[in-house]
Amino acid sequence: MNKKQIEKEYKKIDYELFDNRPAITPYPPDVVKRRELLLYAQVHLAEISWAKKCKDLEDERLHTEAYNSVISKYYEWGK
Repeated sequence: MNKKQIEKEYKKIDYELFDNRPAITPYPPDVVKRRELLLYAQVHLAEISWAKKCKDLEDERLHTEAYNSVISKYYEWGK
C-alpha cells in the first residue's frame, strides 16, 4: 500500500465510523462487533504506515494481510 491508498482507506473507515452509523442507541451486540472490526482495521493501517516509515517490508506485508482480512470480514458481515 502506498501513502495515497492508506489515506483513502482511512477516509473509508472514518466514513463508516462517523457517518454511516446506526440511529439506534445503545448499539445491538452484533453492530458493536462489526464496528470493532473498523477499529482493528485502523490499528493495522497505522502499523502499515509505521512499517513503511521504518522500511520493514515483512511487518508491512503482515499488517497489509491482516488489514485486508479484517476489512473483508467487515464488508461481508451478514451476507
